[in-house]
Amino acid sequence: MKPKIVVPIDFSESSQNALNFAVQIAKKTNAIILLHHIIEGFQDTRMYGETHASSEQQALMNIMDIVAHKKLNALVEPLKNEGIEIQVSVDVGSVYGSIAEKIASDNVDLIVLGSHGNSQLDKKYLGSNTHKVIRNTKHPICVLKGSVNIDHIKHIVFASEFEQEPDKVMQELNDWQSITGAKVTLLKVNHPSFTINREELESSLKEFALRNHVKNYEIDAYTDIDPTHGIIHYAEHNKADLIFVGTDFYRGLLERLWHRRTQVAEEVATHTAIPVVSYHL
Repeated sequence: MKPKIVVPIDFSESSQNALNFAVQIAKKTNAIILLHHIIEGFQDTRMYGETHASSEQQALMNIMDIVAHKKLNALVEPLKNEGIEIQVSVDVGSVYGSIAEKIASDNVDLIVLGSHGNSQLDKKYLGSNTHKVIRNTKHPICVLKGSVNIDHIKHIVFASEFEQEPDKVMQELNDWQSITGAKVTLLKVNHPSFTINREELESSLKEFALRNHVKNYEIDAYTDIDPTHGIIHYAEHNKADLIFVGTDFYRGLLERLWHRRTQVAEEVATHTAIPVVSYHL
């Protein structure tokens, strides 16, 4: 079965960057792209005691649907000529709710989301909706800012607690390495009150790499009072091309040290220009 990539698109430059990146992945993996447009701005009338949209609302939604399909077809035709298998869909509703339904209805392998960048966050795709998608979906999500050439991804920072990662997570990391040929840094971010010496760290992570068949890797550690800042500072200083991080880790003792259960992936995706792949534990 071919892998499937969902790309929500609003025809902005950022969402088209996401589509372009998905196309690059599809060319390397023979994946199917599910291009999904969401028409927003229409509240669920049931919350007001009504069961159907008014005739005026329905007419406007029909017009927007026709326009959206024309724009989607204009994007899709050149890609089909390149041999890319791509399917389009249009939905009415909220961004998060529509993406969630799309994921539920299709057996997808990756979601690619675009955003405007650090200085002007896209409230639609890197605001609360994206946080909800990252936090609640069990599918890997790639969030990127700007145009990204997959052939330029040569350094992946994999930040984790390095305990018992699910097999699916490690397979995803191995797939990204296989697609890009990148070297992976296994990064351990420590709280200042709970550090591990270098010898213990290397022994532990070498065992982790061997157990999970990680190839072409190096080991490093970074100490910071905040795990999100630690991951970003390390990745930016070491010129990482991609950050691979879980949605929710640093539990138990580390959770108490940081005084909260950290939603790491969504915070990292919000505050760095480096592409981020999040996975659910």
